[in-house]
Amino acid sequence: MPNLNSHWFIMSRRNLPEPGDLVLGTITKIESHGCYIKLDEYEDLIAYCHISELSSTWVRNIRNVVREGKKVVGRVQRVTGTQIDVSLKRVSDSLRRSKIEDWKHYKTALALLEIASKKKKVDFETARNEVEDPCSDYYETFYQAFEEALFKNEQAFTDAGVSEDWAKILTEIAHKNLIIPIKTIQKDIELLCWESNGIEVIKGALISALKAREDFKDLEKSELSLDIFTVGAPHYRLVIKARDVKVGEELLTRVVERIEQFLEGHEASFTISDVSSD
Repeated sequence: MPNLNSHWFIMSRRNLPEPGDLVLGTITKIESHGCYIKLDEYEDLIAYCHISELSSTWVRNIRNVVREGKKVVGRVQRVTGTQIDVSLKRVSDSLRRSKIEDWKHYKTALALLEIASKKKKVDFETARNEVEDPCSDYYETFYQAFEEALFKNEQAFTDAGVSEDWAKILTEIAHKNLIIPIKTIQKDIELLCWESNGIEVIKGALISALKAREDFKDLEKSELSLDIFTVGAPHYRLVIKARDVKVGEELLTRVVERIEQFLEGHEASFTISDVSSD
């Protein structure tokens, strides 16, 4: 497993964050009016959070809300020179979790790049210039390039403008070190039809639902799959497996739309619910 504790993980490719950015940091100093946060993604950069931006509720004692050494995620409010003001209360729980996950992924990507730089026998800064920079420009995140390599192999890197020599090494390392978890979405469906040909109507609705997968022809089955199983009429189990949970949720939306559209004009009912834990 790559080493995630190398000193270069603190260095961002930018000197300063921008207003609106989410930043991860460690609280280093607490005063009565606010706290100071060392930004993990930037070298020797400290941000300040005023007590009014710590919590959406009134803070009587600042130490009841934060403590030294605590990891926090803040939203950048202002950047004046090297003075950075952040807000902790303007970050939702979901955004906080997402930011922490992104930071872990970024550290993993850099660790894999370090392995590749040693294999290619070049210094790490050169590796960042030749690999990280073009990949970060091409993909939403640097880590995504390694994810894509599990499915597209060297093309994931060459599409971003990385040389073939680098792409071969990076792809080998990605396959050796990464396993991308597949997200599973399960729903229970109830379909009822009171017409004389009700069975055929329900069958048609389910076939129409399965065709929603055709809207994602650019994705392999290993990246996105859709199945519907009979639990016992009129109950059915919908199972979506997706590499990207957002894509899985989009497929779910289209499945529901197709069933509802198919049943229009029929004397039928359709309900969808979370899978029971029983």
